[in-house]
Amino acid sequence: MTKNQTIKKYFNQKEKLSLKNKKYNTQVKWLVDFMLQEDLDTKGDITTDTIIKSNPKVTAIITVKENCILAGLEEVESILNTYNLKPKTYKKDGQKIKKNEKIIKLSGKIKDILKLERTILNILQRMSGIATQTNKLITKNNPLLCSTRKTQWGLLDKKAVALGGGGTHRLGLYDWILIKDNHIANTKTHNLKPITSFYEIECKTEKQVFEFAKLNPGAIMLDNMRPEKIKKIIKQIKKTNPDIIIEASGGITEKNIREYQKTGVDIISLGSLTHSVKSLDISLNIL
Repeated sequence: MTKNQTIKKYFNQKEKLSLKNKKYNTQVKWLVDFMLQEDLDTKGDITTDTIIKSNPKVTAIITVKENCILAGLEEVESILNTYNLKPKTYKKDGQKIKKNEKIIKLSGKIKDILKLERTILNILQRMSGIATQTNKLITKNNPLLCSTRKTQWGLLDKKAVALGGGGTHRLGLYDWILIKDNHIANTKTHNLKPITSFYEIECKTEKQVFEFAKLNPGAIMLDNMRPEKIKKIIKQIKKTNPDIIIEASGGITEKNIREYQKTGVDIISLGSLTHSVKSLDISLNIL
């Protein structure tokens, strides 16, 4: 397997982030059920039930209020179909959308629409915000930009990064082995030798990098290292272990990411893609 094939297999698993995948579908259903339970509790939408006595069929339009990369459409379309709200989508996930463009038309009982309004908008706003920010930070032929496990919505956040053109990294602790500082502090280096499956080791010092490179892991994460040091390490690693995937993580921000993209690393992981994202302005209006 080539280095690029290995990166795709372990760091860019976007094909698993679809409602056709049982694990992903289960997580989406759990999240939506949680959001609706939190919103409606046992009393339901008391404002709508008090103000609107009848329950006529109406049509509503969801509109994007700023330029973005659209994400969350598959999930929202599924929710609307579940509640018989007959969605018609005008766009696709991952597509560039311009300000004031319509993305979904839906029709059904007004009380069902109002009950779901906040939940479906939250999904579209957050996922599109993540996808848009990811797309803003990547450039052609640069290293793969990945999310971390610092997510609020788990796999939905990771899917949003992928729709923005980034990678998934690990989908969870179950996915593949990533040996971090707390693991290293509580084991011996020789205990790592029997590992035959793909694994990555986090290194905080240059000394650790070359010590662990002797084990020939699938990947090495350079944690909180400056771009100058990373360039130096990569130059040496290429001579001895050219197939090891090199990831940079920690201390990387929107302001300094361009410096890291020029170091020669294969992967850059950025927690702020998901833990500090700005939700987009997307609205639903009943006609």
